[in-house]
Amino acid sequence: MKKLLFLISIVIAAFGIACKKQDVPLFSGKNGISFYKGPYDPDSLGYSFAFSLVEKQRDTIFIPMRITGPANHVARAIAVKAGDGTTAREGKDFILPEATLPADSLTVNYPVIVLNSPEMKNGTFRLVVQVAPSKDFELGALGKEIGGTTNVASMIINISAQLIRPSYWPAGGYGDFGLFSQVKFKFMMEATGLTNFDSDVIGIDQYYNLPVVLQRKLAEYEAINGPLVDEDGLRVTFN
Repeated sequence: MKKLLFLISIVIAAFGIACKKQDVPLFSGKNGISFYKGPYDPDSLGYSFAFSLVEKQRDTIFIPMRITGPANHVARAIAVKAGDGTTAREGKDFILPEATLPADSLTVNYPVIVLNSPEMKNGTFRLVVQVAPSKDFELGALGKEIGGTTNVASMIINISAQLIRPSYWPAGGYGDFGLFSQVKFKFMMEATGLTNFDSDVIGIDQYYNLPVVLQRKLAEYEAINGPLVDEDGLRVTFN
């Protein structure tokens, strides 16, 4: 019996040593990083300096990034660059600053600085923000979905200083707000103090109530100045 127990002990010890030798090695390669977006996020972002009640010379757009690989107890360098298809001018229309992934983090919001250059009043500039290799990261795996999101190698930002029709405003009209025009939208901003009229932002009650408020504000304006005419020669109205 003692001999049997002794043999069993030897087998268990040998099995333990074998298991230790076969442990999965820790990941030691360079981690990857990419931008990511949700399933309903657009393929490109739009930014206009005209959608501000106070004139700005610069602003910051934050783009979410995440890594493939484990977190680290030290901060790590992130690198991005302007990719093919970019028409915006670095230093004049945008700045891509140096950034780091904070220690013990898997995600970070990269700050793209956009600049209000004089040329933006007459056109739109495209910036293709692309992941670039750094001393700590290479491009991460793409198309990998985590919680319904997708990794992408680049993000497109269209920058201007013009009042352009927002993505939430259909070409055929936006409820009782009616058809979009630059003059109408500027009036709406000045009358309400708002710059975003997306129903997901203002809420469904405001979506229905604001046109009534704007009708009253427009009547007050017209009593003093006459009809408000937009850039296409059409009278501004709210249904």
